[in-house]
Order: sequence, then C-alpha cells, then structure tokens
Amino acid sequence: MSMIKTILYTTALSTYTRPVLRFTVDLAKQYNAKIVLLHVVEPLSSSVRFLMDNYLSSEKVEELHREATSGILEKFHRRLEAFCAEELGATLGQTQVISEIRVVSGVPHEVILREANRCSADLITMGMHAGSHTLGGSTLGSTTRRITLMSKRPVLIVPFTQGPDNEWPSQRRA
Repeated sequence: MSMIKTILYTTALSTYTRPVLRFTVDLAKQYNAKIVLLHVVEPLSSSVRFLMDNYLSSEKVEELHREATSGILEKFHRRLEAFCAEELGATLGQTQVISEIRVVSGVPHEVILREANRCSADLITMGMHAGSHTLGGSTLGSTTRRITLMSKRPVLIVPFTQGPDNEWPSQRRA
C-alpha cells in the first residue's frame, strides 16, 4: 500500500516551475498518487490598500478588488491548464495524474498549509528559488522556508536546474 496518495504541488509560476512539476509527476507515477496543483495569488500590499481606502469609497474598493481578483484567478487557472496540457500532452480531464488545479488568493504560506489540509496531502512539493536564505549554495525563498518550518506534513524541496526547457515559451530566446 502506498504511503503517498496525494501530493500538493505548489508553484509560483516561475522559471523553476517546469523541473519541479516534472519531478512531482514522476514521483506521483511511482506511487500511483494524484497531484493537486496550487498557485497562490498574493493580496494587494498594505500600502496599495491604504491608498485605495483613503481615496475611493468602500463600495468602489470592494468592486475593484472583486473584479481584479476574479479576473486574475481565472487567468492563472487557464495558464496552468495550458501549462499542464503542454507538459503532460493531455488536458486536465484527460490526465490521470493531476486531479485538480487550484488558484487561490491569500498569504502564500497560509494558503499552502490550509490547502494541504483541505486535500489531505501526504506530501508538499515546492521549488527552491529567489530568497535570502541559502541551502547548499542555492537560495530558499521565504514561503518555502516558512512551509518547511510550519508544516506538519513532509515537504520535498526540488532544487532548480538550469536549462532551456525550464523557461516559459514567452521567455525563450529564438
């Protein structure tokens, strides 16, 4: 019986997304596990909220926030669906390995921990990227560091490997 049935794969949609997804998919196939793919959209900064609250009516602030958040979440969801189709050669409905794509607004480490509980993840996979703390010469981002310290579930950090296949199509040089 497999110990790993559900893997929560978190992505910041950066250059590091491809190698971490590939590793997570290979791992999921080895354990016959399902992947819940998660992207967190951070809320507006406190300074932007302060300006909006002081110069716009509360109704207008709420309307703008609702419109922006809804549009952004849908856009990221479509981008992740296209990314999975490109990487896996199948749509979300056709693939056996990715069970769900979630795009959620909030503070990244809080959302990741909450989503891990929601989907009963047996493992959280994350990439190592920009940040201020080093681990073996690579940098560990603040969200990744917080998750490793706060999670009650195993966390697997996949190191970044440089290569042309890691880039988003829009970033590739011709």
